[in-house]
Amino acid sequence: MRTLPTHRRGAAARLLRACLLAAVVALTALPVAALSPPEAIEQIMEKMATLEDADLTMETVHETLMRYAASPLNLNAATEAELLQLRVLNEFQAASILEYVAQQGEMKTLYELQYVHGISPEQVALLEPFVVVRPHKDAQQPSLRRMLTSGQHQLLARAKQTLEEQQGYAPIGDDELQQKPNARYLGSPQATYLRYRYTYRDNLRWGLTAEKDAGEPFGRRGNEAGFDFYSGHVQLSNVGRVRTLVVGDFYAQFGQGLALWQGGAFGKTSDALGVAARGGGIVAYSGANENMFFRGAAATIRLAKPLTATAFISYKNVDAGADSSGSFSTLQTTGLHNTPKSMADKGAVGELVAGANVAYSAKRLRLGLTGLWHRFAGEYQKNVQPYSLFELQRSQNANLSADYRWFYRQLRAFGEVGLSQNGGLAVLNGCMASVAPRLQLSLLHRYYQPQYQAYYASAFAEGGKVANESGLYLGANLLFPQLKITVGFDAFSFPWLRYRVSAPSSGFDALLQVDYTPRQSCRMYVRLRYEAKEENAAAEAAVPTKITVPVEKAAARYSIAYRLLDGLSCETRLEASAYRKQGQPPERGLLAFQDLAYALPRLPLTASLRYALFSTDGYASRLYAYERDVLYAFTVPAYYGRGARWVANLQWQPTPRIDLWLRCARTRYYDRPTVGEGLTLIAAPYQTELKLQLLVKF
Repeated sequence: MRTLPTHRRGAAARLLRACLLAAVVALTALPVAALSPPEAIEQIMEKMATLEDADLTMETVHETLMRYAASPLNLNAATEAELLQLRVLNEFQAASILEYVAQQGEMKTLYELQYVHGISPEQVALLEPFVVVRPHKDAQQPSLRRMLTSGQHQLLARAKQTLEEQQGYAPIGDDELQQKPNARYLGSPQATYLRYRYTYRDNLRWGLTAEKDAGEPFGRRGNEAGFDFYSGHVQLSNVGRVRTLVVGDFYAQFGQGLALWQGGAFGKTSDALGVAARGGGIVAYSGANENMFFRGAAATIRLAKPLTATAFISYKNVDAGADSSGSFSTLQTTGLHNTPKSMADKGAVGELVAGANVAYSAKRLRLGLTGLWHRFAGEYQKNVQPYSLFELQRSQNANLSADYRWFYRQLRAFGEVGLSQNGGLAVLNGCMASVAPRLQLSLLHRYYQPQYQAYYASAFAEGGKVANESGLYLGANLLFPQLKITVGFDAFSFPWLRYRVSAPSSGFDALLQVDYTPRQSCRMYVRLRYEAKEENAAAEAAVPTKITVPVEKAAARYSIAYRLLDGLSCETRLEASAYRKQGQPPERGLLAFQDLAYALPRLPLTASLRYALFSTDGYASRLYAYERDVLYAFTVPAYYGRGARWVANLQWQPTPRIDLWLRCARTRYYDRPTVGEGLTLIAAPYQTELKLQLLVKF
């Protein structure tokens, strides 16, 4: 493997020595105050992050956590589903909280959580920004006047820009532009985001979101209404028999995701008990993703004590490569409309969706039945490849699924079976058990036929789609007062072809993680992971690309987070990766970074800094790391190639109602003269992004 230049090798060595020294110092760190909401969210989302890569749809999860940070969940009135939405607790721990309240009476203080069976001090710290303890009577149904006048308004404005000039914004002659109209972006390099929210506890919410991505026009060329994307909603919850009523944009999550699941994806994580889906039913949508949501109306009604019914209808235009007759061959999901071609695809096809769910909930058994029907306005003429032979190729589809959850003492069983209109079948079953005070086990089996078709499905899967896969996952958590050991093993197979895999294939994935928390002011973990699967061989004259060869990936990570002083928090990480594909040179990668975050004790100012050095042999050995960002935003960049990256965040709160953020991130590469390609090409070996944000509460 090639190395960094001499002066950079010295910098890497100094950073490595500093990281090791910081790890030693952290073992004697001072006690620490509770986590702030951004710190807690950062830790939760890192734990959530799927282990394959960081191509996540976690926007909805992030939004849920921010909603609870603004309007904390009352532990004395919380349901199991609400507790699980916090993404801190597993099902046994959520049940322990409910059992504690039922047996001991209402909590008087959050510190009672330390007496709840199975809740660790680290989890108490993570929960604290999102929960509150108050008498249950305060959670009773409020009056309409109170809901309309006693809530909180928020107005948020954000702008970001890459400072270096990209090829898509460079000057170009009129004649050349006429010949190549997609050779330049239509709009300015600024990306802007505007959002207004009103919230009264969990009873009433309404809001409006507007967004323009970089390169998209504002107020012209197809966006005469101003921003490129608008989203709005009104949600009423827990009023009489109405559990949820949404008008506007919303998303839906039911069962284990075999028929319908939008929002935050889930899969294998660093928690062996994180395999069961934790759906929220119907929830108002307030994100900026322009695809995976519904637009219309939805309602969940309590029919009787054990029964609830949900119905929804949606119609919106979706991006597609359509021709003059209305037929289309591709569905676009990027949400970018910054060239004439992408602008022509914007909202080219209408989509009508209708669905319903009926749920029965008793003490130990929960059953659900979900039906979904959707239709595109144009004729879908998909360009079929051998690997996509069984994928949806028509304008209409329907799905029906039945799900269950069964509870008995320290055993939780769950599952779902789904059918698609063409007769395709998908089945998922799993269980979790606390077999001893310190041992928790999980088991999940899935069987998805190649011909199963569910456009809005998102379930536990290795291949990314709920189709053409079967597998068995085994997991275990060993729990000790300051130590947690997680083991996970997943064996999977694909009975039909896949993209870049021109034959049936199989593989496995193994994980070992050890978390150690010597004190509240210090937490660390070591993660080892190994994965083996198959891909097409490299294209060579003597080797047909339809021959599959073994591919192996391995990664090792050491991370430690600690506080040296009150208000000063740090995190140190060292990570290595290895990639080997038969017939190709192996790749290796290294990443080291140091984080510092400091809240000034007498000034309303918080600053954070990250400095990272990375060296990988290629994109296949890339590494990911979650970065602290401005409020309501998150960043998980891919580190590949050779270079350094620093990120600085500054938050200033001049008054309790106003927050200002400034974020600057810069990546410098040492193995290439340019950054990006095509319209994103920068004629320099570095890239700098600046982000500004203002939040006003009133």
